[in-house]
Parts: sequence; structure tokens; C-alpha cells
Amino acid sequence: MNKRRIAVFALFALLTLPLFPLQAPDRFIRIEYPNGGEVFMAGGQAAVRWLSLGVDGPVAILLFKGSEQHAVVAASTPNSGVYSWAVPAGLPDSGQYRLRICSLRDLRVNDFSDRDFAIRK
Repeated sequence: MNKRRIAVFALFALLTLPLFPLQAPDRFIRIEYPNGGEVFMAGGQAAVRWLSLGVDGPVAILLFKGSEQHAVVAASTPNSGVYSWAVPAGLPDSGQYRLRICSLRDLRVNDFSDRDFAIRK
């Protein structure tokens, strides 16, 4: 594609973009913290935080190590946007942990931490 065609296509896209607004999801959960790069001490405390929209009822919080579910942080907790997590002292040292928060009314509405976080002894 030559430069002129690319310029014409880009101009067309910019001019027509307002005609096709992006649809926001009507229901979602998004983890805010921990979302990657954090380091927690085994036996310590962490405040898990998330945002949700259109999600009624409780949520579950699950801990993954690598691609495998490692533990249940909270089997059912109110969808308040914050959970005080007592990080278990017996968790293995690793930098490959992630959380998953999901609606208990619709498991398709969920989110994983974007990147790994670490738990150290």
C-alpha cells in the first residue's frame, strides 16, 4: 500500500470513528491490586482491590501459581471492591502468582491479574 492510500484510509477512519462508538461491556470485574509486580510477605496482609460494573452478588477470589489454581483466597465475599487478605505463611516462595476474581452468579464475568506478583518468606 502506498503512502497516499494509507493517508486516505487513516483520514477516513478518523472521520468515521465518531459514527461507530465503541460499546462498553454491560458487566465486568477488573482487578486493580495486585495487578503485577508487587511483592507480598507470606504471613502478612494485603488489600485486594477491584472494580466491578453490573455485577450483583458475591465474588470468589482464587490464587493461581503459574497456570494452575493454587488456593482459594475467598470462596464467597461481598462484591465491595476490597478484601483484606491474610497471605498464608505456608505459601511457597514464587514470583509467579496471580489472582482471579469472578462473579459467583456468572463465572464468565471475571478477571485475572494482568501480570505476576511475588510472595516471599
